[in-house]
Amino acid sequence: MFGGLFGKASFLDPDVEDWHLETWALLLAGLGPVTDAVMVTPTREHFPPTDATGHEKVEHVFAAVKAAMGMSEWACRLEPQEHRPAMARLGELAVLETQGAPLGTFRIEGGEAVITYAPELADDPWRLTATLSHELSHYLLEAIAEDLDEETYELATDLTVAYAGLGLFGANTAFSFSQHGDTFSQGWQWSRAGYLSPNSWAFALAIFTALSESDADVERWLKPEMANLYRQASKYLARHPKLLDDLRRIGPAEPTAAS
Repeated sequence: MFGGLFGKASFLDPDVEDWHLETWALLLAGLGPVTDAVMVTPTREHFPPTDATGHEKVEHVFAAVKAAMGMSEWACRLEPQEHRPAMARLGELAVLETQGAPLGTFRIEGGEAVITYAPELADDPWRLTATLSHELSHYLLEAIAEDLDEETYELATDLTVAYAGLGLFGANTAFSFSQHGDTFSQGWQWSRAGYLSPNSWAFALAIFTALSESDADVERWLKPEMANLYRQASKYLARHPKLLDDLRRIGPAEPTAAS
């Protein structure tokens, strides 16, 4: 009854909040602190312009993402997936388009990391960056994989995207829905990239901003609904500063080397 006066008791469900804090602790202890880390934004500073198209364009973005994650020297092969349609007819006048196959995959093959991506992402820089950073996070997590729970591994991989400073891209592509129609047909299209919910992305961004003391104008780059969630999460952490005390005390980890 008094939630409007005093704010929510917790921004996330308590169990989900605990998982976030525990996973952040594992990342910070195993991969290093984010003090003075930079929030990666869709600007020329982080993504130099290019006239490349198709796979060459994706390679260009991939190099920028690797550099932002401190993985420029990590051996990795990038491959396009086969084109695949993702739509289902609901009736004579309606078509539902969904994202059926994964936008990206990661595997180790012959001692080499291989990342694949859906070719249509070449024309969608936000989802492309979110996908590539997620798959590279799999690579980054190889160093501490044994410390992570298999059931929440993909969620932890998404959280690693936020840890690495690319949370804006994951948050903005977490879920989208659109509707279209004309004289002959109507349709709905939804897409989802990643595994964390919008609320969890907002919480992860708020934690990164607080720990790194980033001065990036985060809300400027977020969709309105995500900016609102991020604002709520940041206010919640400001009201409960002790939540991050243990994370701030975690010291640097041993350097991680690429395979």
